[in-house]
Amino acid sequence: MIITRYLLKEIFSTFLGVMLVLTLIAFSIQLVGSLGNVSAGVIQPGTLMLVLGLNMFSLTTYILPLALYLSILLALSRLYRDSEMTAIAACGIGPFHVMRTVLILAVIFTLIQGVFTVLLAPWAESHYSQLTEKSNRSSHIEGVMPGRFNELSGAQGVIYAQEIDKKGELKNIFLQMQQKPESGKDGASQFTIVAKYAYKIRDKKTGEQFLILEEGSRYEGVPGDPNFAILDFKKHGIRLQQQPVVIHNRRYRAIPSQELFDSKRPDYQLELRWRISAALFCLGLAMLAVPLSRTSQRQGRYGKLALAMLFYILFSNLLNVVRAWIQNGKIPLELGFWWVHALLVILALGLLLGQSGAWALVLRRRPRRAA
Repeated sequence: MIITRYLLKEIFSTFLGVMLVLTLIAFSIQLVGSLGNVSAGVIQPGTLMLVLGLNMFSLTTYILPLALYLSILLALSRLYRDSEMTAIAACGIGPFHVMRTVLILAVIFTLIQGVFTVLLAPWAESHYSQLTEKSNRSSHIEGVMPGRFNELSGAQGVIYAQEIDKKGELKNIFLQMQQKPESGKDGASQFTIVAKYAYKIRDKKTGEQFLILEEGSRYEGVPGDPNFAILDFKKHGIRLQQQPVVIHNRRYRAIPSQELFDSKRPDYQLELRWRISAALFCLGLAMLAVPLSRTSQRQGRYGKLALAMLFYILFSNLLNVVRAWIQNGKIPLELGFWWVHALLVILALGLLLGQSGAWALVLRRRPRRAA
């Protein structure tokens, strides 16, 4: 039908613009946070863009429902403002037909949201956890900031470099480290090194990493102790200790959905139902946007935008509250989140029935016949 295609086209074109704006805002916020993590040594500079891409997969699960909700609201509000909805109604197209058209698009986006929440977001969270864990456990100097003390990965010590040249070589270094004892020896050895230059190399055969320092001195032990020693060197290498990447505290968002589905643990089942609930949220918001988009020419295009955002904040927070209730045992897991979505659908249908005049027909009393 021509009108159905026209409505879908208007909503989809508005969705592209809203999605672009929300994505740019979320990307900017993530970029600032990721740059802070790079300076703190949480993630390596070479993986910055990869980390941003993985975070965007997770953020899409929050952006997509809001973008669909706003796009339906803005697109249909424009049609009401320009009196196009009045012309469509004159053709015999009522609000329930508009709702049916919106549901076609909503079902498609609900499936897309389900793919993100059930498959792509856990995959992205898992890879992000591995990247951050690898950055925390691997010994590297890429994240060293000149002019400040930087903690080495694995709490091996601290390093200070006055400057870093274009090749990545450190200059005027102060290094204090603890080395694990060799097999059969007790206690860790602590030493301090002052050198002019430092850089990192990797052994091609073993894959081990070494920090090479040039033109400096090594101070080992405690000053005044008989075992205190000072060693001047022209070139000195230190093997950087690396630990295997093991994800100890797996975040629930990083657990694959298949593992959640196969498990009977209550916390795993809660996470699985939360992911399904995030997908169903798209459907309820799309239905609610239809009656809220009805405005008059005096109200303008953004007449009910504040009310719509109030409903969005209310129901999104209600879902989070319900999740906390289930975690604390205040409500049973079997109750889940379905009643929140049912309440959202009932509100949307109730507003739509009120606008169409159906409630007036139901509540109208028939006049009594004269005896």
